[in-house]
Amino acid sequence: MPQKSAKGPAFELWMISNLAMGAGFSAFVALLIPPFVTDATGNAADAGVVMAVISLAAILGPVLGGFADKHRAHRLVMSGGMLGMAVAFAMYAISAQNAAIMTLDAILMGAPIAAVSAVAPVFIVGAGLPRALEAKRLTTFNLVAPVGQVLGGVILGAAAAAGMSYSGRFWIAAAVMLVAFLVTWFSSAGPAKRIQLLEDKPDEHHEEAKKSTGLRGILLSTFGMYLLILILSSVANNGINNQIANILPNVYGIDETTTSGLISLAGLLNIVLFLAAGAWMGRSGAMPGFAMGNVLRLVGALGMAILGLVANAPILIVVAFMQLLYQGNPFVRLTQPSIAVRFATIPAGAASGWVIGASAIGSFIGSVVGGFLADSVGFNAINWMAAAAAGLAVVLIVVSLLPAERKKKAEEAAAA
Repeated sequence: MPQKSAKGPAFELWMISNLAMGAGFSAFVALLIPPFVTDATGNAADAGVVMAVISLAAILGPVLGGFADKHRAHRLVMSGGMLGMAVAFAMYAISAQNAAIMTLDAILMGAPIAAVSAVAPVFIVGAGLPRALEAKRLTTFNLVAPVGQVLGGVILGAAAAAGMSYSGRFWIAAAVMLVAFLVTWFSSAGPAKRIQLLEDKPDEHHEEAKKSTGLRGILLSTFGMYLLILILSSVANNGINNQIANILPNVYGIDETTTSGLISLAGLLNIVLFLAAGAWMGRSGAMPGFAMGNVLRLVGALGMAILGLVANAPILIVVAFMQLLYQGNPFVRLTQPSIAVRFATIPAGAASGWVIGASAIGSFIGSVVGGFLADSVGFNAINWMAAAAAGLAVVLIVVSLLPAERKKKAEEAAAA
């Protein structure tokens, strides 16, 4: 059985992997790739396609998570993802002079993102930690992502202000990810051992978690409904995030440097709200925070869409709704792994991989549809798409996921 003591540090050095993800995905990818592709091709739909390819490659999450479980390769997969992102950014630095290989670059970027995203949370939720320590480490793990987002946004803002070329900015991103790879590899041996020790224990609950119901059983279960909600929520969040560097200038007239600053501000506010979300999760469980995060995404996207119809919309109000959208992230990201493990009947790595895969599908749909909507209707159409997807996600949470949680709690109380 898991240890009873809740003692242990909230932060471990391997969590630098999530700081790198905050910088790499939320800042470097979001702020560099869409405008680079749009400038190179003159077509916003092309930027949507490239971001969609990145997301499509990330559906490898279930495969990579399952591989890590089967071969006890969690350390290799997570650290390898860091190195893969460094290589992908270096490839983009080269393709800044050769647009023909941008799609290949996108594949090389998406697979490592899936590797890190699927496996890193397993170092916490797959280690058999006491609930209090698990919640503390999940909160800290998620807190470092917005720190990375802030740092990434500041770095790119300074680079843009200095007039640095896209190629130079991509080389900076590659260097950051390479350092993260080295730190992650040399600090993750002990945490990986904890996962292996838990797998070796003949624990009845752990054996139950290892059972797989097959693809049909996964998709037609409560876990499958959860995955559908994640897809819709990802359409809303990533549909806007993947084009935010185009939406803010083209819809509201916000310049490139200010956009970078707003991304950094979102990261700073995320830090505060991760603490609040972690405390709430410790008291009430994961479900209330997950629902709140999706409501924030709905309100933020809908507000941005409505203001996109207003000529000379007040910038402060635009920024407020944009920040509401981004502040849904702490509540959703913190609670995702716990809810996945709670409803899935497959190992933690595979369950986490399915979560990443669902988010990737949503990001793919949001990127493709959003890109074509931007070209055919305008960039504000992406905001309306996001609002519709977030609204449907909230409805499904209310009519399906919350009742399933109440039923599960009742069953646990009866068995106690």
